[in-house]
Amino acid sequence: MESEFITRLRELIGDKSARAFAMEADVAETTLRQYLSGRSEPTMTNLRKICSYCDCSLDWLVNGTTAQPIEFLSNNDFDEEYALIPGYHIQVSAGHGAGLNGETVKRHLAFRRKWLKFRGLDINRLAVVFAKGDSMEPTIHSGDSILIDTSRNQVEDGSIFVLRLGDDLYAKRLQKSYDGSITIISDNKTDYQPLVVPADQLYNLAVIGKVVWVGHDIH
Repeated sequence: MESEFITRLRELIGDKSARAFAMEADVAETTLRQYLSGRSEPTMTNLRKICSYCDCSLDWLVNGTTAQPIEFLSNNDFDEEYALIPGYHIQVSAGHGAGLNGETVKRHLAFRRKWLKFRGLDINRLAVVFAKGDSMEPTIHSGDSILIDTSRNQVEDGSIFVLRLGDDLYAKRLQKSYDGSITIISDNKTDYQPLVVPADQLYNLAVIGKVVWVGHDIH
Protein backbone atom coordinates (compact mmCIF):
# COMPACT_ATOMS: atom_id res chain seq x y z
CA MET A 1 0.00 0.00 0.00
CA GLU A 2 1.31 3.42 -0.96
CA SER A 3 2.39 5.59 1.98
CA GLU A 4 0.66 8.90 2.68
CA PHE A 5 3.94 10.70 1.98
CA ILE A 6 4.13 9.18 -1.51
CA THR A 7 0.49 10.12 -2.11
CA ARG A 8 1.23 13.74 -1.20
CA LEU A 9 4.37 13.71 -3.33
CA ARG A 10 2.39 12.43 -6.32
CA GLU A 11 -0.14 15.19 -5.67
CA LEU A 12 2.64 17.77 -5.93
CA ILE A 13 4.04 16.24 -9.10
CA GLY A 14 0.60 16.26 -10.72
CA ASP A 15 0.71 15.92 -14.48
CA LYS A 16 4.43 16.56 -14.75
CA SER A 17 6.81 13.76 -15.59
CA ALA A 18 9.16 12.60 -12.84
CA ARG A 19 12.05 13.87 -14.95
CA ALA A 20 10.58 17.35 -15.39
CA PHE A 21 9.60 17.68 -11.74
CA ALA A 22 12.99 16.47 -10.51
CA MET A 23 14.82 18.90 -12.79
CA GLU A 24 12.71 21.87 -11.72
CA ALA A 25 12.91 20.98 -8.02
CA ASP A 26 16.68 20.37 -8.24
CA VAL A 27 16.38 16.75 -7.10
CA ALA A 28 18.03 13.84 -8.92
CA GLU A 29 15.48 11.96 -11.03
CA THR A 30 16.66 8.56 -9.79
CA THR A 31 16.30 9.76 -6.21
CA LEU A 32 12.78 11.05 -6.84
CA ARG A 33 11.77 7.71 -8.40
CA GLN A 34 13.13 5.92 -5.33
CA TYR A 35 10.93 8.10 -3.13
CA LEU A 36 7.90 7.34 -5.31
CA SER A 37 8.53 3.61 -5.15
CA GLY A 38 9.18 3.64 -1.41
CA ARG A 39 12.70 2.28 -1.84
CA SER A 40 14.32 5.28 -0.15
CA GLU A 41 13.51 7.72 2.63
CA PRO A 42 13.74 11.41 1.66
CA THR A 43 16.56 13.51 3.03
CA MET A 44 15.85 16.82 4.72
CA THR A 45 17.74 18.65 1.97
CA ASN A 46 15.53 17.20 -0.75
CA LEU A 47 12.36 17.71 1.29
CA ARG A 48 13.21 21.38 1.59
CA LYS A 49 13.94 21.65 -2.13
CA ILE A 50 10.57 20.08 -2.99
CA CYS A 51 8.71 22.31 -0.52
CA SER A 52 10.50 25.40 -1.80
CA TYR A 53 9.73 24.56 -5.41
CA CYS A 54 6.08 23.67 -4.72
CA ASP A 55 5.55 26.41 -2.13
CA CYS A 56 4.12 23.92 0.35
CA SER A 57 4.59 23.32 4.04
CA LEU A 58 7.27 20.88 5.14
CA ASP A 59 4.96 19.84 7.96
CA TRP A 60 2.27 18.99 5.41
CA LEU A 61 4.59 17.06 3.11
CA VAL A 62 6.13 15.01 5.92
CA ASN A 63 3.18 14.61 8.28
CA GLY A 64 0.13 15.59 6.27
CA THR A 65 -0.72 18.36 8.72
CA THR A 66 -1.09 22.09 8.32
CA ALA A 67 -0.24 24.86 10.73
CA GLN A 68 -2.83 25.35 13.46
CA PRO A 69 -3.99 28.98 13.66
CA ILE A 70 -2.06 30.46 16.54
CA GLU A 71 -4.90 32.67 17.69
CA PHE A 72 -7.02 29.59 18.53
CA LEU A 73 -4.44 28.13 20.91
CA SER A 74 -4.39 28.65 24.64
CA ASN A 75 -1.13 29.85 26.15
CA ASN A 76 -0.30 26.37 27.40
CA ASP A 77 -1.17 24.77 24.07
CA PHE A 78 0.87 27.37 22.24
CA ASP A 79 3.95 26.80 24.40
CA GLU A 80 3.60 23.06 23.92
CA GLU A 81 3.21 23.33 20.15
CA TYR A 82 5.52 26.21 19.28
CA ALA A 83 8.90 27.61 20.27
CA LEU A 84 9.47 31.35 19.95
CA ILE A 85 12.84 32.06 18.35
CA PRO A 86 14.23 35.59 18.86
CA GLY A 87 14.56 37.72 15.75
CA TYR A 88 17.45 40.14 16.13
CA HIS A 89 17.40 43.58 14.59
CA ILE A 90 20.41 42.74 12.43
CA GLN A 91 20.46 43.04 8.67
CA VAL A 92 22.63 40.35 7.16
CA SER A 93 23.95 41.39 3.80
CA ALA A 94 23.23 39.23 0.81
CA GLY A 95 24.97 41.94 -1.18
CA HIS A 96 28.15 43.97 -0.79
CA GLY A 97 27.94 44.55 2.96
CA ALA A 98 25.53 45.85 5.57
CA GLY A 99 26.35 47.45 8.88
CA LEU A 100 24.90 46.32 12.19
CA ASN A 101 21.73 48.02 13.33
CA GLY A 102 22.14 47.00 16.96
CA GLU A 103 21.74 43.50 18.34
CA THR A 104 18.31 43.94 19.88
CA VAL A 105 15.37 41.56 19.59
CA LYS A 106 12.96 42.98 17.04
CA ARG A 107 10.37 40.22 17.16
CA HIS A 108 9.94 36.50 17.71
CA LEU A 109 9.10 33.90 15.10
CA ALA A 110 7.14 30.77 16.03
CA PHE A 111 8.41 27.39 14.89
CA ARG A 112 6.82 24.02 15.58
CA ARG A 113 8.75 22.15 18.26
CA LYS A 114 8.15 18.90 16.39
CA TRP A 115 9.82 20.30 13.27
CA LEU A 116 12.77 21.67 15.23
CA LYS A 117 13.24 18.29 16.91
CA PHE A 118 12.96 16.53 13.54
CA ARG A 119 15.76 18.76 12.26
CA GLY A 120 17.86 18.08 15.35
CA LEU A 121 17.94 21.77 16.31
CA ASP A 122 18.50 23.10 19.82
CA ILE A 123 16.00 25.87 20.51
CA ASN A 124 18.47 27.68 22.74
CA ARG A 125 21.06 27.93 19.95
CA LEU A 126 18.76 29.38 17.28
CA ALA A 127 18.33 32.97 16.14
CA VAL A 128 16.56 34.79 13.33
CA VAL A 129 18.18 37.62 11.35
CA PHE A 130 17.04 39.44 8.25
CA ALA A 131 18.55 39.51 4.77
CA LYS A 132 19.47 42.56 2.74
CA GLY A 133 20.66 42.60 -0.88
CA ASP A 134 20.49 40.32 -3.89
CA SER A 135 23.77 38.40 -4.00
CA MET A 136 22.21 35.15 -2.73
CA GLU A 137 19.23 35.16 -5.07
CA PRO A 138 17.34 33.04 -5.90
CA THR A 139 18.07 31.21 -2.62
CA ILE A 140 17.74 34.24 -0.34
CA HIS A 141 15.91 37.46 -1.20
CA SER A 142 16.24 40.86 0.38
CA GLY A 143 13.93 41.03 3.39
CA ASP A 144 13.88 37.27 4.01
CA SER A 145 13.94 35.88 7.53
CA ILE A 146 16.96 33.62 8.09
CA LEU A 147 17.04 30.99 10.83
CA ILE A 148 20.58 30.23 11.94
CA ASP A 149 21.95 27.49 14.17
CA THR A 150 24.75 29.11 16.16
CA SER A 151 26.00 25.73 17.40
CA ARG A 152 27.13 24.92 13.85
CA ASN A 153 29.95 27.35 13.20
CA GLN A 154 32.48 25.05 11.57
CA VAL A 155 32.80 25.48 7.82
CA GLU A 156 30.98 22.85 5.77
CA ASP A 157 31.83 23.10 2.09
CA GLY A 158 28.98 24.52 0.03
CA SER A 159 26.67 25.25 2.96
CA ILE A 160 25.31 28.74 3.68
CA PHE A 161 26.48 30.48 6.84
CA VAL A 162 25.97 33.84 8.46
CA LEU A 163 29.44 35.23 8.95
CA ARG A 164 31.14 38.38 10.11
CA LEU A 165 33.89 39.77 7.91
CA GLY A 166 35.37 42.90 9.40
CA ASP A 167 32.44 44.96 10.72
CA ASP A 168 29.79 43.52 8.39
CA LEU A 169 27.56 40.45 8.47
CA TYR A 170 26.90 38.32 5.41
CA ALA A 171 24.93 35.25 4.42
CA LYS A 172 27.16 33.33 2.01
CA ARG A 173 28.30 29.87 0.98
CA LEU A 174 31.72 28.88 2.27
CA GLN A 175 34.35 26.67 0.67
CA LYS A 176 37.59 25.50 2.27
CA SER A 177 40.77 25.31 0.19
CA TYR A 178 43.80 23.06 0.59
CA ASP A 179 45.99 26.06 1.50
CA GLY A 180 43.81 26.94 4.50
CA SER A 181 42.01 29.84 2.83
CA ILE A 182 38.22 30.13 2.72
CA THR A 183 36.27 31.25 -0.33
CA ILE A 184 33.06 33.24 0.21
CA ILE A 185 30.60 32.46 -2.58
CA SER A 186 27.41 34.18 -3.73
CA ASP A 187 24.60 32.30 -5.47
CA ASN A 188 24.13 35.28 -7.81
CA LYS A 189 27.32 34.64 -9.74
CA THR A 190 26.39 37.07 -12.51
CA ASP A 191 26.82 40.17 -10.36
CA TYR A 192 29.06 38.92 -7.55
CA GLN A 193 32.46 37.30 -7.70
CA PRO A 194 33.88 34.89 -5.08
CA LEU A 195 35.99 36.44 -2.35
CA VAL A 196 39.00 34.53 -1.02
CA VAL A 197 40.11 35.09 2.57
CA PRO A 198 43.75 33.91 2.86
CA ALA A 199 44.71 31.65 5.75
CA ASP A 200 46.77 34.42 7.38
CA GLN A 201 43.73 36.74 7.40
CA LEU A 202 41.13 34.36 8.81
CA TYR A 203 41.20 36.32 12.06
CA ASN A 204 38.98 38.81 10.20
CA LEU A 205 36.39 36.10 9.55
CA ALA A 206 33.97 34.78 12.19
CA VAL A 207 31.32 32.19 11.39
CA ILE A 208 28.20 33.02 13.40
CA GLY A 209 26.08 30.01 12.49
CA LYS A 210 24.70 27.84 9.72
CA VAL A 211 21.58 28.87 7.83
CA VAL A 212 19.00 26.12 8.37
CA TRP A 213 15.82 27.79 7.08
CA VAL A 214 14.85 30.78 4.98
CA GLY A 215 11.39 32.33 4.93
CA HIS A 216 10.12 34.87 2.43
CA ASP A 217 6.94 36.41 1.14
CA ILE A 218 5.48 35.56 -2.25
CA HIS A 219 5.48 38.69 -4.36
